[in-house]
This record gives sequence, C-alpha cells and structure tokens, in this order.
Amino acid sequence: MNFSLLDFMKGKALRTSLILFLAFSFSGCYPYFFKDRMFRSEGMGFFTISVSDLSDFDKTSKNEDIKLEHPIQLDQAKIKDYFGNLRYSKRSSVGYFSDFVFSDHELDLLARDLPYTLKNLPNDKLLLIISKYDDTQSVISFDEVTSCVLWAAEGKINLLFGRVKRELVDRDAALDFSRWTRIEKIRLAHGFDGTEIAEGENVDFGQIDGLPLRKWVVFDMKNPSKYKFTPRKQYQPVKLTDENDRP
Repeated sequence: MNFSLLDFMKGKALRTSLILFLAFSFSGCYPYFFKDRMFRSEGMGFFTISVSDLSDFDKTSKNEDIKLEHPIQLDQAKIKDYFGNLRYSKRSSVGYFSDFVFSDHELDLLARDLPYTLKNLPNDKLLLIISKYDDTQSVISFDEVTSCVLWAAEGKINLLFGRVKRELVDRDAALDFSRWTRIEKIRLAHGFDGTEIAEGENVDFGQIDGLPLRKWVVFDMKNPSKYKFTPRKQYQPVKLTDENDRP
C-alpha cells in the first residue's frame, strides 16, 4: 500500500513538473501565450492580459497604487477621433517614410469592434490589440501586423505600441489566426526598431525616466474635444491633360 502511494505521488509530481515545463517553454516562445481572447474578426484580435505581463507598469504613474478605470465607454466616432489621426514614421535605407498607423478600412474595423471590447474590459486587466491589414491589396503585397496594449487610468487612455506595420511575409501565417496573433513582447522601455509614432498637434507621449516614449500615446479623456478625426484625402489617378508631360 505504501509502495503504491509512493509511486502515485512520484507520478503526480512528474506530471506536474512536465506541465510546468511545457507552460514555461511555450510562454517563453510566445510572451502572451496565456492571453484570453475577448473578440476577433478577420483582421482584428482583442485579448486581455494581466498587468504583470507589462513590465515596469508601475512606472506609468507617480501614484504607487494605479487604479485602472475599466470598463470604458466610447462610441465609433470617438474611436476615430482618438486613433484616426495617428501617424508613424519608419526609417529605411532610402530615408524616412510616414503614413497613418491605421489604414482607412482598418480604422473602420477598429471603430466597429473596439467599443464592444472596451465596455467589457475587466477592471484588473489590460487590453491587447493585434491588427492585420494589407494596405496595397495586390497579388505581390503582404499583410502587415500592428500590436498595442491599451488601458485607462487617471482620466487618460494609454496606447502602447509594439510593432507598427510589420510585414507578414508568410502568407500561411496571415491566414491562421493563432499564428499571426503571436507577437513579440511589448515593453515600457526606450528602444528603436525603425518605427515610432510621429509627433502631431494633439499627440502626447507618456514618459519613462523623464523622457518621452514615442510608442506610448496618451489621450486625455477629460478633454475629449481636443481630438477630432480629420477625414483623409482620397487620391485619384492622375489624368493626362495638355499641361501634363507626354511622351
């Protein structure tokens, strides 16, 4: 009897160790392996993550006890007001390139789906947003992924970006939700990966160690009129006239 009980305990300990090993292995490969899905569409994924998943979160406020102000009530128009004018700049071998963080149709999808997740966001969790979109929509173009963490505290909405418009060159990954939502860890730390949120008239950055972190955008919910979505110009094909250069 004692021998059987001992074997049982050893077997249980072995299984527990194996489960923990696998859990740590997977979580090491994919930082948000244990994220909880709230909502998804074809090109949008919304998940909750723990505060502990965002390193140095305590540095986001001067207060020792940071109280999250969730859930958040925002309609589609206000989502566009906050996020629609954000631009990013990207360094390449030929110089700097600037464009909107969220493309036209991508912004429409975000404005449609984000209000639902915000009003159901737990008061002890952060929201992880992963967006996949192909701006060009051609046979030779690829989907690009943008990732960010959102939370509200002290009357402000915080948006901390990870990768912005990172190309998914694996077409199979772009079709598999569980693959394109595997992203690198988003950090509250200064660094440069070639992209950053561009400065703008109503763009305020959070600060780490007294310096602006240009992937951390802060919106003042107490002053919502400060943000107003500017409709984008729709570029049309150039029409040839007598004044245009001709061969």
